[in-house]
Amino acid sequence: MFTAWLQATSAHDGKLAAIYARRFTPDYRTAFFAWLKTSPLTNPSSPPGPVYMRQYHNPSLLAAARLNDRASAAFVQGTSAGDTAGRYVRDTVLFLVAVDQRFKLRNIRYATTALAFALLVFTTVSVAQLPRI
Repeated sequence: MFTAWLQATSAHDGKLAAIYARRFTPDYRTAFFAWLKTSPLTNPSSPPGPVYMRQYHNPSLLAAARLNDRASAAFVQGTSAGDTAGRYVRDTVLFLVAVDQRFKLRNIRYATTALAFALLVFTTVSVAQLPRI
């Protein structure tokens, strides 16, 4: 949304820029208007964008930190090897699948997807053979 605002502003389309500014989230809007007060379009020493302002607080980042704290507490309390391995495999496979979408060459995407699938199968079999505690 900010990039669209920047494009509309550079095209001198104030009406469109105002529409984009109204659509910012409340947290972002506060930082955005504070950023505008630094004259960012003419002042080279102003912050590169609203997210670099001290007024900006990302609620999703705060929620993620709370979830991470909760997951860490669950891990400290004890989880089985199968749970830990399962999470590791899930995260690794999702990472590989996400990475393979970034490649332009189809053969590399196929190879990365095949690697992710092979890792999934191998680890699933390995986890299934773990002794039950």
